[in-house]
Amino acid sequence: MTKRLYFTYLVLAFVLQSCNTYKRSFGETFTNTNLKNYNKIYRLDLSNKKLKKVPINFHKFKEIRMLNLSGNVSLNLNAVLNAIPNPEKIEVLILDSLHLKRIPNSILKLKNLNHISLNNNPNLNFKQAITAIASLPIQFINLQQNNLEEIPVEISKITSLSSINLSNNHIQKPGVFKILESNKKLKSLWFTNNNIYNLPEEIGLLSNLKNLYLEHNQLNSLPNSMKQLKKLNVLHLGHNTFTELPVQLIHVPKLILLHINNCNITKISTEFETEKYAIKGIVLDNNKLSEKDKIKWRKKFKSFFIAHF
Repeated sequence: MTKRLYFTYLVLAFVLQSCNTYKRSFGETFTNTNLKNYNKIYRLDLSNKKLKKVPINFHKFKEIRMLNLSGNVSLNLNAVLNAIPNPEKIEVLILDSLHLKRIPNSILKLKNLNHISLNNNPNLNFKQAITAIASLPIQFINLQQNNLEEIPVEISKITSLSSINLSNNHIQKPGVFKILESNKKLKSLWFTNNNIYNLPEEIGLLSNLKNLYLEHNQLNSLPNSMKQLKKLNVLHLGHNTFTELPVQLIHVPKLILLHINNCNITKISTEFETEKYAIKGIVLDNNKLSEKDKIKWRKKFKSFFIAHF
């Protein structure tokens, strides 16, 4: 295997590992409870069914691993959670767009729940909700589109948390990353579209991060504390306002793949010629480099498995 091909496979592994999707190992997704072979159904999607109460035959689905109840705004969530025949088997629960205000304590029956999505529930009491699930083995939590202005401090109680999606909120207050410092297992963080102008130095506190998503913000520089992200492999910075490729990236010791497309970059520092760095893949599409610079840097990055301009 060539060195180039090796790095291609390596970065694909990182990307797949960080992909913001729910587990696909549960087989086919079913969307109806009027079915046979109940014991062979592991993924049940009952989203947007206008449900108000426990659906027919629900008690027969004894092997469910993933349950999607999104969009059923009149649903009695407590009743449904109490009606799950084997709640300890549920691993993924999707509760998007339910107009939730609280999470019922019946969720504690889902003793092996590791993925939960609470996308688009802006009226939810997040202090109560996160406290309610803090004792569960939650690995991934989706809090997109909730008009959040800060990270609920209770998130630090979820010690098993490895991924959190905070995209499409309004989180800009100082101290946001300090709250996540105690989540020692945190590996993937989405902060897309939060209208962030300055990335604080405290980002360096998240030393176990492997994947960081900061697209669609207003960033034009990076803090020197980026070098403290000693495990960071994949960084997404596209759709920001950078005018120069940040030299701080040189000092991120394990950064392999960088997306910094659709910015205003007109210059790449000569430090990328003289310094050693870990980056082996870079996506620079839709920036403002001159054709002369594009030709130059294609040659400089010729050993990369990917170098898009």
